[in-house]
Amino acid sequence: MTNTSTFKLKDDDSSEITIRQSDIQEIVPDADFRFSLIILKNGDKHFVCGTDQEIKDSFQKV
Repeated sequence: MTNTSTFKLKDDDSSEITIRQSDIQEIVPDADFRFSLIILKNGDKHFVCGTDQEIKDSFQKV
């Protein structure tokens, strides 16, 4: 079973990215805590809408 979730990108909220939970290396909250930087194990980085907790919770819903 692949645990994936889709997130809206910070810079373009009309674009989304789907990420597998197992691919995440680190989640770094933005200064205002409305956005987070997701760093993947392959080195890719994505600023997405959502707090650290909201991102973690999104994987629990799947």
